[in-house]
Amino acid sequence: MINYVEISVIPVENLKKDILRTLLYYDIFGHPLTEDEIFSFLARNSISKEVFVKHLRELSESESSPFARRDGYYYVKPAADSINRRLEKESYSKKMWRSASFVTHIIKRFPFVRAVMVSGSLSKNSSDKKSDLDFLVITANNRLWISRTLLMLFKKIFLLNSYKFFCINYFITESNLEIEDKNIFTATEIATIKIIYNSDLLNKFIEQNKWITDYFPNYMLCDPMLHSPGCRVNNRRSIFQKLLELPYSGFIGNSLNNWLMKFTARHWEKKYAHLNESERNHMFRTKPDVSKTHPGNMQKRILAMYNEKLKEFNL
Repeated sequence: MINYVEISVIPVENLKKDILRTLLYYDIFGHPLTEDEIFSFLARNSISKEVFVKHLRELSESESSPFARRDGYYYVKPAADSINRRLEKESYSKKMWRSASFVTHIIKRFPFVRAVMVSGSLSKNSSDKKSDLDFLVITANNRLWISRTLLMLFKKIFLLNSYKFFCINYFITESNLEIEDKNIFTATEIATIKIIYNSDLLNKFIEQNKWITDYFPNYMLCDPMLHSPGCRVNNRRSIFQKLLELPYSGFIGNSLNNWLMKFTARHWEKKYAHLNESERNHMFRTKPDVSKTHPGNMQKRILAMYNEKLKEFNL
């Protein structure tokens, strides 16, 4: 890690490159950043925020700089129009947060759901009319596949398999909170995730994934950004849920949970037989304590686009 200790000896050119790396990742989504956001997601840094902001502003005012500032937002030139798009998306996201709150009240009542978090574009207040509501759900141990199956059946039967407001593509259990894939994409998703149900479990989730500070050393584990804007975080467990869980206790629940996991694995293997086993297992992770369903392999596509941008700017 580069040590920026004294202002007089700060390698400003290196700092400039690190700022550009951060902006380029969000440039993929046409999402300019504020000073606070750049500082939080900077790849390398050990200077104070005040010194950082001073250099950031000076660098952005240079005509030769690849990034610039307008109305408090920083962007990669020449995408100044992305500022207006961000403001429009923030406005639309307010409506999506109301939907997310409503849907969460449904999800939290399903058996063995222990926490509900929002990821994806809404977690960054960057939703538009094409965006889905992406949820990460934490379940009770040894019951992930029962919980997941019931939620999927509800979506298929009552919501006609709509993904717009009910896209639950990631499940983990209380004892397996650490995300397996470790890269800038997953680090960003974890760092920007928002809680709607069970903030105590969110704190444990963030603590178990503190590896994200390898990517974002300035990230604060208890940052207030973790809470959903405009949504009241609910920590009370539903009595109705407790009653629904009774039929799945003991040996019956264990056997059913295991059978559902194996059934789902066979389904993915048959449906995506054209994929090699490694790629299929990455896109459709099917384990006792995790279920990941990403048919578009967004992670791979975003990482590839980011690497291309880094090459474009010789970083």
